[in-house]
Amino acid sequence: MLKASAFAASLIVEIAGGKIEAATATAGEAPQLNGEVELDPSKLKQLMGASVTLEGAEDILTRLGLEKREGNRWSVPSYRLDLHRHIDLVEEIARVHGLDNVPSRFQASFAQESSVDATYDYQMSLRSTLSAVGFYETQTIKLIAESSTDLSVAQMDTALALRPLQDGDVIRVALPLSEDHAVMRPSLTPGLVASAARNIRQGAKSLRFFEIGRQFRNVGGGKATDLEADSLAMLLGGERRPSSWSVQAGCQGRIDAFDAKAAIEVLMPNKEIQFVQRQRDGFIIAADVQCGGKPIGVFAQLSPAKCRDLGIDTPIYLVELDLKKCQQLSEGIKQVDELPQFPGSSRDAAMEAPAELANAEIEKVLKKHNEQLLVSSACFDVFQDPTGTKLPADKKSIAYTFHYRSPERTLKAKEVDEAHQRLLDQLAKALPVSYR
Repeated sequence: MLKASAFAASLIVEIAGGKIEAATATAGEAPQLNGEVELDPSKLKQLMGASVTLEGAEDILTRLGLEKREGNRWSVPSYRLDLHRHIDLVEEIARVHGLDNVPSRFQASFAQESSVDATYDYQMSLRSTLSAVGFYETQTIKLIAESSTDLSVAQMDTALALRPLQDGDVIRVALPLSEDHAVMRPSLTPGLVASAARNIRQGAKSLRFFEIGRQFRNVGGGKATDLEADSLAMLLGGERRPSSWSVQAGCQGRIDAFDAKAAIEVLMPNKEIQFVQRQRDGFIIAADVQCGGKPIGVFAQLSPAKCRDLGIDTPIYLVELDLKKCQQLSEGIKQVDELPQFPGSSRDAAMEAPAELANAEIEKVLKKHNEQLLVSSACFDVFQDPTGTKLPADKKSIAYTFHYRSPERTLKAKEVDEAHQRLLDQLAKALPVSYR
């Protein structure tokens, strides 16, 4: 303060003339702006890696306008009030000395992976996998309009919620900013369906969307605490392949329920995925998704009426999975099966069955039979004749192919025939089927 006043007085004398009194008059008490900060030599060496000596550091601080006091304390000038701590002095020394001159080294300590880290890594792997197979990630707002909850409560009959929603489960915002942000989403599907409708209006022909996020609802009809659960939702619809020079017009094919099942199987490799049909009002198809016999989510196809309301002229398939259950089933060492050393042999069978018989029932019998030589089975044809001319209208013909192999030797035709006959006998015994 006094230095500034003296300099101002000298300028006045030099420019305007006048005389400076010998005594300086002061009024009040000047604020104390000069503080002191201690420099710790040991911490300086630790942080700078001995790249600068104590004498070199003191020279840098002196050139920056600091004055050394008793010991290692430094007086900070009034124009550097940002220097309060030891680390502030070290930062100034490093800036002048040059960070390139400070040797790099690894001093971090190992931290055991936590459950939060594992969940994050798992969700990132899901994003990478789905993106690789043609899906696009969406991020929709967690607040939705109350009328949108009919997609997960009324219209979908709670199908797309991981557990049934009761009256009072929906969490309403006390003071919503607008009617479109009045409810915490109980399901991810309303946001996905809205995104699909916007993309359809913009001319999109193929829809493959997914979202990983949190859903909110009360437990037990609002009688218990709030519940937040992480879920993965997928939406599929439209053309299976985009139009191009290599695909003739009209030959792209339509996405169906098996594309949704294939997407789940990509996320759960080496796991048995089944759709267990569950009739629900407002849907053409509705099912529980099971992995190895354990429920992990739900699957449904929007009704044509709901698609028309949204301006969508293509079948829309929705999947919602419980991420916690999926992660638990995916944990463990992933093993790769060795290539078979011996050739296998296939047999086909055409079965006549009631039209309402679900394919999941056939797969359940095959699994329970546990034929040691059977390595795979697949349905390759389904035929129905509503007129009843070639087949009764209440019947259908299902054609399966079964592949047999032994890991120890090449099978003889007689062994394959016997294993195949045992399997056919078990199917005829457990289900109302006959062979054509």
